Amino acid sequence: MNENLRQLLELYAQSDRSQQLLKLTTKDTPTRIQVKGLIGSQDCFVLLGLYHHDPRMNIFIAQDKEEAAYIQNSLEAMTEGKKCFFFPDSFKRPSNYEELNSTNVLQRTETVNKINTRASYDEIIVTYPEAIFEKVVDPRILDSNKIEIIKEESLDVDTIIEVLVEFGFERSEYVYEPGQFAVRGGIVDIFSFGNEWPYRIDLFDDEVESIRTFNPADQLSIREIRKVSIIPNINSRFKQEEKISIFELFEKKANVWVKDLDMLLDKLQSCFEKVDEFAKSIEVKTNAELKAIFDDRAFIYPDKVIQSLSEHNIVLLNTTAQDLKLDGILEVKADPQPSFNKNFKLLLEDLNGNVKAGLENYIFTDSKKQIERFYNIFEDLNADVHFHPVNTSIHLGFIDRDLNIALYTDHQIFDRFHKYTLRKGFTKEQAINLKMLRELQPGDFISHIDHGVGRYSGLEKIEVGGKVQESLRIFYQNNDVLYVSINSLHKISKHVGKDGTPPKLSKIGGDAWKNLKRKTKKKVKDIAKELIKLYAKRKST
Repeated sequence: MNENLRQLLELYAQSDRSQQLLKLTTKDTPTRIQVKGLIGSQDCFVLLGLYHHDPRMNIFIAQDKEEAAYIQNSLEAMTEGKKCFFFPDSFKRPSNYEELNSTNVLQRTETVNKINTRASYDEIIVTYPEAIFEKVVDPRILDSNKIEIIKEESLDVDTIIEVLVEFGFERSEYVYEPGQFAVRGGIVDIFSFGNEWPYRIDLFDDEVESIRTFNPADQLSIREIRKVSIIPNINSRFKQEEKISIFELFEKKANVWVKDLDMLLDKLQSCFEKVDEFAKSIEVKTNAELKAIFDDRAFIYPDKVIQSLSEHNIVLLNTTAQDLKLDGILEVKADPQPSFNKNFKLLLEDLNGNVKAGLENYIFTDSKKQIERFYNIFEDLNADVHFHPVNTSIHLGFIDRDLNIALYTDHQIFDRFHKYTLRKGFTKEQAINLKMLRELQPGDFISHIDHGVGRYSGLEKIEVGGKVQESLRIFYQNNDVLYVSINSLHKISKHVGKDGTPPKLSKIGGDAWKNLKRKTKKKVKDIAKELIKLYAKRKST
């Protein structure tokens, strides 16, 4: 961990604020606390300050998915990814129930699975109203429905196919999303609903020779494991009585941080109304998985959420408290990061003003080059400025007046959009590209969208930017070699030419391929124009 970040977290841990929170949250009965005045990403530091002393389970309920993603990203960056989970809703868009998102379903199941199998209650889970509105499968039920595959034990392929189909899995040529499996000879690939990566099981006759996780995008192994538990489709496999509120998985004295309690209740009520309306629609019946969810009404009533919250410590971060009796109120003196609009003279004045006022300056960025850039800019301006660089990204800067520190972010200084990152699934296009790659043989002709026709020579591992990646080696005219990354397979295709006539290899950087593409585009446009005229003529008659 960055030393400046470590010192900051230690400062928050030793603050009077953390000591007060610790005293309130460690009582024998659940407490309700209100923390007023938090700005920007300050809530993440306050949470981690308390977590330092009492690493119990913490659940952060943000106002919406975007805010939850930014908070999870900030917490994950500051804890180096240790036990900080994002818990999404099951759908492509929150409160839009027309389409499920298999990656979200996977992440929900994975989080439940990790909570259930953990040795200690010390996870940090970030979520939002639409996500907690949906129930989850009772882990005890889930445990009894797992398929266990163990290395060096026997496994009958026909039996595992039959069981997987019964568990809601779909057979495909290549797996790229949860709920799929593929069988190729003695290799069985399974994308479970409980793990980020799919499993590859190698068989020798009917004995499991090895089990590995692998990346569907490049087919490379990630790590070898001895035992695997395959989790079925949690949406279509289980009934209403087998599902519970996510709050039932939390330990009784977990800390639940609520960004805005009023908004939480309003959104839950809105979700309830939308679900009730959508369940009556005809469209929902066209999708068996959606039908199972809505027929069972596997959702939590808003009043049950309040009841569930009362069993845990509640830390309210808004200014209202829904008439709840509070056990403590903490006032925080803080200001947002000023806007500089890329004006570095203004930034310098502010940083120097902070130093004169007794504040320590910290600038957060996820790039070491960006830190060097700040030093170079200040040097070019002949500025003598004191600040602590922190090679970590947080979403929003702030000034903590109680602790006399100013935490600024580089993207706000440069007026640059800060994008959050969430787990992305794999696409069908990637699977199709991989199928094409597996079918390629050395000597086959390939068409590259930018460089033309070349001869495929095989795969080769090369180092790019300090990382080793698998690439296709393609020879062109004059024995020029082009390496195409596995991640750029969409740019190539197997060449289809005249039967029995080998194509002429293109010259890298030459004009022949560009001219051919230009002529082809012109012909396509001419054909399109003629078709439009023809259709217009038919319509007029």
